[in-house]
Amino acid sequence: MRIQYTKWQTQRRSLPDKIFLSTGILVKACSRLNLTWQIRNLAEAAERGEFYFQLNVPKGCRFSPELRQFLKEHKNTKVKRVDR
Repeated sequence: MRIQYTKWQTQRRSLPDKIFLSTGILVKACSRLNLTWQIRNLAEAAERGEFYFQLNVPKGCRFSPELRQFLKEHKNTKVKRVDR
């Protein structure tokens, strides 16, 4: 089935901020982080074997319970806490 798009509709996709040696790096600067569509999509792509996924967040960032559980289930996804 071919989906017809109008000029306002585009297919959803997401890309990491940087790809370095088969590692996709996504940088988030926030104090609290929820499980978003972008994080879920990139982690699922990493689980399919396309690349490793690294999520860079500030040291004081807190994760939602859903995101913590999601990160435990996805082994190709790592969290790196960095200084601002």
